[in-house]
Amino acid sequence: MNNKLFVIPKPNPNAKLRLFCFPYAGGSPAIFMPWSGGLHPEVELVLLQFPGRGARMGEPAHIEMQHKVDELLAHQAFLTEKPYVLMGHSLGSRVIFEVTKHLVEQDAPLPLHLIASGSRAPHTGSSKAQTYHLPHDAFIEELYKLNGTPKELLEHKELMELLLPLLRADFQIAECYQAQATALPCPITVFHGHDDIDISAEQLHGWQDLSEHKIDIHYFNGGHFFINQCRDEVLHTVNQVLGKIV
Repeated sequence: MNNKLFVIPKPNPNAKLRLFCFPYAGGSPAIFMPWSGGLHPEVELVLLQFPGRGARMGEPAHIEMQHKVDELLAHQAFLTEKPYVLMGHSLGSRVIFEVTKHLVEQDAPLPLHLIASGSRAPHTGSSKAQTYHLPHDAFIEELYKLNGTPKELLEHKELMELLLPLLRADFQIAECYQAQATALPCPITVFHGHDDIDISAEQLHGWQDLSEHKIDIHYFNGGHFFINQCRDEVLHTVNQVLGKIV
């Protein structure tokens, strides 16, 4: 697939299923790149690379959820040409919900499963104050508190100047977007970190409102970025979910 939006670390033309992975705010395909050697052999890993990062660093980042959805739907033929599963972490989880909702409206082939990791249900409001518009130093301080950006990167002033527009844009979507509750016909598996105090039980279990099937919740050690802290365990659980589909 010759397209900057999709990164395929290990092409597998004979794969029976594609797993599309959507990063958290400020994240890139690098988050999921280590998964390429450990996935179910019948699955092809496809990573989403939105504007503002990686090979698309020179492109302005999306500042509205609909912009992400529109770009994905422009490549709907590739997205849906094989049986597929969508997975996202944090903001990525809300993106996969919104994309699937649009695919339902278009009567397009739907994902066989959604894996929503590290996120409140998209229709539940955030209780956190918005940060994307804070002055420079205050915004950097918020990034330190989140503990999702390496300290070495935060202290690299020149590189941070390049990344700040992307981070602000992603945070704007993450903090401003709120969905309408719609029960999708797709099963949803939810991943959650035991120590992720920013997601309440109500926000976590709110995912049940968004599927016609009974959701399945898996808990992992760690906080909001357990997907990095418990990579092997997360990948093992992903393979368990995919193994029931392939």
